[in-house]
Amino acid sequence: MRCPAPSANSFATCFTLLVLCPIVLLAQSPDSGTDEDEPVPREPLGPYGLCWESAPSMDYGGRSVASIQGMASGLIGRKVDKPAVAPAWDFPLAIGMLLVQHEVMGHGGRAREFSLDPSYGLGFDFSAYTTIDQSPESNEQNILLAAGGTEATGVLSRRLLLDVYAPGGGQGAVIPLLMMTKLDLPLYVIQTEEPEPGSDFLEQFESGNDMTIYLVSRQGLRAGANPVDVWERSYVIDFNDPLLERNFDELRLTALWNLLDPAVIMAVVDYFDRHIRGEQRVRPRTWQVAPRVGLTAGTRGALGIGELSRFLDVYAVTDWGVGNIYVRDLDSSVDRSWGGGIGFHRVPLGSRITLGAQGDWWDDPRSLERAEPDSGWHVGAEVDWMIQRNWGLTTKVGSKSEGFLPGTPSEKGTYAGFGVLFAF
Repeated sequence: MRCPAPSANSFATCFTLLVLCPIVLLAQSPDSGTDEDEPVPREPLGPYGLCWESAPSMDYGGRSVASIQGMASGLIGRKVDKPAVAPAWDFPLAIGMLLVQHEVMGHGGRAREFSLDPSYGLGFDFSAYTTIDQSPESNEQNILLAAGGTEATGVLSRRLLLDVYAPGGGQGAVIPLLMMTKLDLPLYVIQTEEPEPGSDFLEQFESGNDMTIYLVSRQGLRAGANPVDVWERSYVIDFNDPLLERNFDELRLTALWNLLDPAVIMAVVDYFDRHIRGEQRVRPRTWQVAPRVGLTAGTRGALGIGELSRFLDVYAVTDWGVGNIYVRDLDSSVDRSWGGGIGFHRVPLGSRITLGAQGDWWDDPRSLERAEPDSGWHVGAEVDWMIQRNWGLTTKVGSKSEGFLPGTPSEKGTYAGFGVLFAF
């Protein structure tokens, strides 16, 4: 299957509006950049992670992807030493790593989970694609494979968001990757035509558009279609199916909800306001409710097997880590149910160890894609240990019930990850 990432034209438009225009404005500002007579003290880069995780490996795999981008941007920034022009390399590197996360950790992650032997390619138009050597065994796999790209970028976006709000802030150079991973789902949906006769929806389906394959795979699951026919695009789409249009409308709503994320918007604002003026590490501003406690909110969207999920997060940003509580709206287009979660991230245990943990629970809505709705749960924990100033170890472990939760295996069971941390 050819699963292209968002087109070069979309990236060019986004890059022009969100990067070049602020650069021009700041370049015209008399106080843009840093004063050569007052150099900003150099801070260590990192810690970065070289990590492995059992499939689908979207989270720890994404941590490795983000480390490549952050390290490359940081090293270029040190060499050039002109913070005002940092977007000139931060954003192209972020776009390149977005493609890796979308394809290798996203589509490829789900393909590895299902033992489908993925491989990858890059087009001359700066599009990327994933192919598999075996056909999916079910339409459930079709759905998860098609949605895996934007699922993985959403998982990485949330990790980067938690990192930049953690004590001490995050490397400012990774905020462009945070922004681009956040835009992945909305950009894909914007490019997707409405599913009606005479539109380009069928052509997009045949050419490998992820969103059309996701919607048609859900229809195929409802209709009991042969999953190989759906995957190889020989399935005849039923444009008279009212749920096809309704699922598409919910998809657009989910993409819009994912886009309107106050916490990410403030991080991008502070990238242009503070990082390109010389601050290497950025902790975005929040609503201060106490001297050492701030609040902010976030929105997320994810594509499940029989439903679309919209998350509303509230983050408590403190000197003792980032606390998070969320509500999850699961919408199948014929029913709605709810879920929630609570967790904390980068809680210091002494000077060298940080701890994170997360608990999630949800009820599946009634849908025509599954036989019976069920309840689900997940618990996970993560520990970072900087053994020395410039290197350390990280590990994570989690367990879950069967069901869809972004970035985790689709089946019930335990998963784990580990990695090496380094800074310089």
